[in-house]
Amino acid sequence: MTAVEVISGYKYYGKANDPNKKIVLNHLNMSVTRGSIYGLLGASGCGKTTLLSCIVGRKFLNDGEINVLGGTPGTAGSGVPGPRIGYMPQDIALVEEFTIKETIYYFGRIYGMSKEKIRERYKLLKHLLELPGDDRYVGNCSGGQQRRVSFAAAMVHEPELLILDEPTVGLDPLLREKIWQYLVETTSTSKMAVIITTHYIEEAKQAGFIGLMRNGILLAEDSPTNILERFSCTSLEEAFLNLCQKHGPSEEADRTTHQTATLRAIAGAQDLKKVIPALGTNEQKAKDGGGGGGGGGLFAEKRKPLTSTIKELVSFTSKRRMNALLSKNFLQMIRQPAGMVFLFLYPIFQLVSFYVAVGGNPKDLRLGIVNEELTNIRQCFNESLITTYYREDYDCDLYKVSCRFLEKLNRSVAIQEYYDTYEDAYRDARKGKILGFIHFSENFTESLQDVRDNVRDADDGSFHTSEIKVYLDKSDQQITFFIEKKLLQTYREFAESLMTDCRLPKQLANIPITFETPVYGTFDEEFTDFMAPGVVMTMIFFLATLITATIFITDRLEGVWDRTIVAGITALELLLAHIITQTSIMLLQCIEIILLATFLFDAQNQGSNITVVGLLMLLGFAGMLYGLLISIFCDAHSTANFMATGSFYPMIILCGILWPLEGMPQYLQYVAYCFPFTIPSIAVRNVLTKGWSITNSQVYMGYGAVGVWIISLLLLCLLGLKIKK
Repeated sequence: MTAVEVISGYKYYGKANDPNKKIVLNHLNMSVTRGSIYGLLGASGCGKTTLLSCIVGRKFLNDGEINVLGGTPGTAGSGVPGPRIGYMPQDIALVEEFTIKETIYYFGRIYGMSKEKIRERYKLLKHLLELPGDDRYVGNCSGGQQRRVSFAAAMVHEPELLILDEPTVGLDPLLREKIWQYLVETTSTSKMAVIITTHYIEEAKQAGFIGLMRNGILLAEDSPTNILERFSCTSLEEAFLNLCQKHGPSEEADRTTHQTATLRAIAGAQDLKKVIPALGTNEQKAKDGGGGGGGGGLFAEKRKPLTSTIKELVSFTSKRRMNALLSKNFLQMIRQPAGMVFLFLYPIFQLVSFYVAVGGNPKDLRLGIVNEELTNIRQCFNESLITTYYREDYDCDLYKVSCRFLEKLNRSVAIQEYYDTYEDAYRDARKGKILGFIHFSENFTESLQDVRDNVRDADDGSFHTSEIKVYLDKSDQQITFFIEKKLLQTYREFAESLMTDCRLPKQLANIPITFETPVYGTFDEEFTDFMAPGVVMTMIFFLATLITATIFITDRLEGVWDRTIVAGITALELLLAHIITQTSIMLLQCIEIILLATFLFDAQNQGSNITVVGLLMLLGFAGMLYGLLISIFCDAHSTANFMATGSFYPMIILCGILWPLEGMPQYLQYVAYCFPFTIPSIAVRNVLTKGWSITNSQVYMGYGAVGVWIISLLLLCLLGLKIKK
């Protein structure tokens, strides 16, 4: 009975109409019977690994057919990928944070085995493969030890079809012989079929059949004894060399079609070139409409429809398999101390840095003072100095009132640096030694009193010299805004004190505008209260993105993803396990952020914490999907980092955290509202500062915006998984 049958298998990489596309499998025919060992031999790059990937359902032929255990790999009910096969890839493809025992138990659980059965098989395989101690971490094992553990993981569930890609590389010769003996005994007493690739050509003599592969075709397929007899060789390596010489240069092999020539034709032909051209080229068969595979054309990639992919993704998972995936995720996380520190201390560090560094008043600013109405600035420090004299005729005389202004301008605003002349102060301001300077004219007080007493008759000169002139370096907008605000407050206090001393209503010093009790917020509203929602949401979103992309790319690069899929785990199960793990982490992060902001920094919260946490969790879920999308289309961590960072900064700049959306051009506002945390940030800000509930339109719109992003990213991920299948 046939376990694996490949009929005219054709696979290429590149575009169908590209004459330089790389043909990996060139109309290959292959047959593996149950209860036998099939040795697949060939140099690196000849297509062995691609062929095995097609057999286990991880890749699909462009043309031709593959039948595995009575079904087509990747179709419903075929069991492939799934527990019917055991797969040991060329890479180690194991979780380095697992111990050896945990590794075998992990694969046993995802294969659906009971604990008792796993324990029994582990005991047997540990003895057979001479595995290290149970508690040895895979990452601490040597390369040969890791390959033995990988072999055990493929064998633990006694599959119907065992596929081993270079299983004996780096193993002791005695152990290699022991493994071969076990495989021969197992296949002879059961219906298990074994496909094994190896660089040790001579050890393949123990296989029932061997296939000699070169440039995507099988040069020969027969028992080792028959091949040696027909080519009159004493070793398989010599027979393989003779076949390659008769087959011709590799360039010609790439242009030939399938190997319909049998071993007898190859052995009997003096020149293989007389046999192969008669078979026709790939291009000719394409013109003639040749090639099997159930339609779609020779160069049409056979892919499953999206509806089929979705049905498979939403298939129900077993509790045993999900527990195995969850234990893997949590153990990987717990056994990486640096990662744990990053996950739980980074949000704290980020939040503390934000509240400590942002929103505080600038300190230690240096502001120059040029007071020309004094011969010596020390006169201002004379405690007996009186700047206002109230007379019996209800009039009020002023004297050196510039000193009163400087008294109100305390060190909390700026450190005062005194200059004798305007030129000296201006020079230091140009050199950056001071932020700017205040200039009082020589007759400042007299002019101020003249304007007050003779407002109708005062000349322009009096108005000019009664002004306090301020010269600032306005290259730093935030600093100058602070100085201007403080100077205006100082002048108001200065003017009110003059009115009071002169027994006049102090309201005369105020402009006729009064800001009453705010509708929301307070008079002393901090800028951090405006920024905090956006900062927290961007942090949650991009932490989820970074962690998800890193985990999935790492698993794929190390082969763990493919090996788990071949074992029968669906993409949805992997994603669901990650969502559960990441959701647990995000919940803890949200709690620590809220507690820290509330109790340490006294952040205001007029609304419901549940509403805030719910929105943060949904946004984190969107971040996970974004990370998954990045991991689907990025093959390396560096590319993923570039993509994540490249999208991070535009979102931060345009989402309204750094500057109000109303200050942007209209078209840019529309763009900003499309980002994942622009509307949610507004919603959270309204909950925290205004106490609004989810029934308010601006709050539930935040939930709606995140929902749209989740659905969109999920569909893109499904499409990406289908394209990259």
